[in-house]
Amino acid sequence: MQKIVFAIGHFLESMLSVLVWMGWFPVTVVSLLMGFGLVYWLMLQGRYNRKAKQDGTLA
Repeated sequence: MQKIVFAIGHFLESMLSVLVWMGWFPVTVVSLLMGFGLVYWLMLQGRYNRKAKQDGTLA
């Protein structure tokens, strides 16, 4: 059992060292994806609101 736990610990340590090596790149990529997703979602929401206003179904 101890070997399994240590193996998991070593694996996590190596993955975290890769993240440290990458620096701010993962944070930047996730932030950009979230920003583009937000802009896309807001554009779609505006389109849906305009259509609902034209149809008279805007609550």
